[in-house]
Amino acid sequence: MDERSYDLRTDRCEIWNPLSMTAVATRRVLIVHSESNVGDSFALLLAMRGFEAMQIGDAAGASRFIRTWRPQVLFVDTLIGDAHDHALARTLRAVLSAGRTEGEVELLIALAADAARDPRDTLHAAGYDGFCRTPCPVWWMFDVLKCFYAH
Repeated sequence: MDERSYDLRTDRCEIWNPLSMTAVATRRVLIVHSESNVGDSFALLLAMRGFEAMQIGDAAGASRFIRTWRPQVLFVDTLIGDAHDHALARTLRAVLSAGRTEGEVELLIALAADAARDPRDTLHAAGYDGFCRTPCPVWWMFDVLKCFYAH
């Protein structure tokens, strides 16, 4: 993996499934965020770095959208949906798995609140590949993407 400007195992961020994907023509990233201005800002900044990035602010819209757009990386705000059941993560994972082609992988990262509301083990059990405690710096997201999209 590339050099990183962060540690993958801190109390603020952790990736426990460090997946990577070989070079693809379109690097699609979906931001599912409860605050559209924050999600739009993330998407714009990632687009400026060469990613095809979109933002959706509701669970139903995200589930419908990924059926056709097929993002490889999803950053999901855990404030969307029921506060403690993480059904959105399981739904997104199921939708992506149902339409997966050979060699296709997805990285699902939680944009999680504090550890009391979203404990690490709960996020892991819900199907996330890692988390970043909010507020999450965009440079951390970019570094995760840079490692995921192997060159």
